[in-house]
Amino acid sequence: MTIQDRLATIQSYAWTLELLGEALVQHDDAIEGEHNPHLTFRNTAGIHQAMRIISRLAAEQCGKLKGDEGAEPVEQD
Repeated sequence: MTIQDRLATIQSYAWTLELLGEALVQHDDAIEGEHNPHLTFRNTAGIHQAMRIISRLAAEQCGKLKGDEGAEPVEQD
């Protein structure tokens, strides 16, 4: 994967995290009057879990990108 590919991947992860964060804010606003706390807890936990996974993937790509500094771009499948 080239440096540009890694940067594009990191950018897409960041955008996805932004969307998930916005969904979490909207979800919190919507559940203020909710009568089923178990369902809302599961929804919130699912969004948080997705954010943790994507953050980890972004961090891995950043680590690989840092490792690629100074190296010639190499195409990999």
